Amino acid sequence: MAKRVAIPFKRMAVRIVGPREEYLAARVQNFDMPANLPTTDIDELGNPQHAGTVVDRPEVTATIQAFDTSVKLFSVLTGTSLTSYPGAGVSINSLTDVDIIGVIRDESVADYVKTIHGRKARVTGFSYSYSVDGEATEEYTFTGTNKRYFRYDVVVDAYTDSDSSPLTLSETPLILKNGDYILSYIHDGTYYTEVSSSPTAGDGEYQYSAGTLILADAIVTYAVAVYHANTGGNEWSDVSDNTIPAAVRGKDINITISANDIKRVQSINIRGDLPTETVEEMGNDEIVGYITQVPKVTGDLEVLDTDLQLISLFTTGSTTVSANEYGVSEYTYDNLSLDIVISNPSGVVLKTLYIPAIEITGDSHTVNVGGMARERFNFRSNTGALTIYSGSR
Repeated sequence: MAKRVAIPFKRMAVRIVGPREEYLAARVQNFDMPANLPTTDIDELGNPQHAGTVVDRPEVTATIQAFDTSVKLFSVLTGTSLTSYPGAGVSINSLTDVDIIGVIRDESVADYVKTIHGRKARVTGFSYSYSVDGEATEEYTFTGTNKRYFRYDVVVDAYTDSDSSPLTLSETPLILKNGDYILSYIHDGTYYTEVSSSPTAGDGEYQYSAGTLILADAIVTYAVAVYHANTGGNEWSDVSDNTIPAAVRGKDINITISANDIKRVQSINIRGDLPTETVEEMGNDEIVGYITQVPKVTGDLEVLDTDLQLISLFTTGSTTVSANEYGVSEYTYDNLSLDIVISNPSGVVLKTLYIPAIEITGDSHTVNVGGMARERFNFRSNTGALTIYSGSR
């Protein structure tokens, strides 16, 4: 059989397994999952060559960028139901661990030719970008230590509190090189460990036995099992979601600061850094988990320069220009909320990003020959808070 020439983008898709369910990600524009193997050369006195090398746990990172058209991607990353998203919104503090699956279609039949699996990847950062003449985008970055390539399908089975032990798997798992049968079993948001004997209640354990998972802990809300299996069928499905727009451009994105409709906006970007520390332990070749500190949320807003209203808003909290002079040191008003409202062309609100309090951290004023004067304001979330709503807030 002749070797395949290459794999075009239309023959690769991304599946994300959150604590609750799996999502075949739509509108993805870029997917990247590099791995680094930290290696230390060992030298010794009297030896002109390296005595050997020591290899540490792999360092796996991933980036997923998609057109921002709904809360679906954010929902699966936070373990929120895709069909019953909370009306009160979901905080970025809910971003958690997920499995990332890259699937590649066979050249001639609708089946997988290769699967890439990243286990227990923690969201470490994100960015949302909106501009007057471009498509809205969302991007998430991840860190992990486990990446595998598989010949067959990575199967995901979802369970709820109505399912009790033993849980029946839909397919027969193939044994892994480490002796386990299950890649990930996520029980109410917690990654459990596979054991060869009866699991102990409260210890985060499960046992695989003849196509079932034996549990000592009951499922409170939901659980998912992820494993490699040769299903014997054509498992590939084209990415197709007609419930969301193809993309959203700047004309359908409205920016509001403390109930003030901001005019002449050219772009707005929000960036989030989730400081994450990986927890390891001696005698364990896998990570124990992650500790995430308080998020840092920053951004920038660019507008066409027209008057002093924005300057007044950022210094006094009001767009009414009542002073004759404003200094950049007066950007101390910190009770300003920010809403970014994303709608489809018919005017239906798809998603709202809300920061309850921002403060300005800097500005710049630029103009070029043949161009228009522009002002850019850098800002931060005072508390690190950012909430995502489905529809209007």
